[in-house]
Amino acid sequence: MGEPLRRVAVLTHFLSDATAAALAQLAAAADRLGLELVMPEDEAAKHPQAASLGYGSIDEAGLRAVDLCLVFGGDGTILRSLSRLLGTQVPTLGVNYGNVGFLASLPRDGWESGLESILQGDHRVVELLTVDVQLAGEHFSAVNDVILSRVAPRHVLQLEYEVAGVTVGRMFCDGLIIASPTGSTAYNLSCGGPIVEWNAGVLVLNFIAPHSLGFRPVILRPDHVITARNVSPLQECEVVVDGDVVGRLCCGDDVRVTAGREVARLLMQNEGSFYQNVEEKLFDRRDAR
Repeated sequence: MGEPLRRVAVLTHFLSDATAAALAQLAAAADRLGLELVMPEDEAAKHPQAASLGYGSIDEAGLRAVDLCLVFGGDGTILRSLSRLLGTQVPTLGVNYGNVGFLASLPRDGWESGLESILQGDHRVVELLTVDVQLAGEHFSAVNDVILSRVAPRHVLQLEYEVAGVTVGRMFCDGLIIASPTGSTAYNLSCGGPIVEWNAGVLVLNFIAPHSLGFRPVILRPDHVITARNVSPLQECEVVVDGDVVGRLCCGDDVRVTAGREVARLLMQNEGSFYQNVEEKLFDRRDAR
């Protein structure tokens, strides 16, 4: 059993109207559950009614000191919370207001009962491996993946890649994905890559539309360094970290990718599991039993 959780920060889906009722429900139950509800300032600006419901406003330092960050949103919103709280002990709990909701522990309908048991200690925290990238002297961290993606839609990239100091080869492709176990079920999965259990402690190297009959995605040790270089004569590629473009590689430029120095902290119900999520949400077999 985990420790009881009392000071709870709330983040929501970008469609704020969709979560207005959930915020009111949570506020109505706050006294009974013994909760202090807060929102970071950017979130409070999305919900003008939050103060009247009893939500306090906190700065970024306050967010990084709460007991729990509760997210009403989809995987993207949950992912942003995990990233925002890297380097802290604050876990993120998701209520699925998105489509797949692979990272969410609670369903959109009936989340209140599950939350109550979680708040009383019926939970565990999964530490998720992240991905670090060094680009032109700057450092970025990803919870899901680092992607090298072509800029010109009708032109192919040529990428060279090294693992642990050994040049593996060159590939004509649309791009390259280096994913954490969490990110293995995102873009990597849609490109034919493997599903990796969250606690596996490995990275996945996969190409986007590789022009090859022989390439297969590669599972890498977390202590190995991956260097990817754009060797296309004319084409630039974007470097994308968890969906955000952080820079471009011209011909001859490279990035250095490693397992992350920080872990993301995802809170789950004790009865939940990675494999249950795969079965129910990726294979959509919720009604099969």
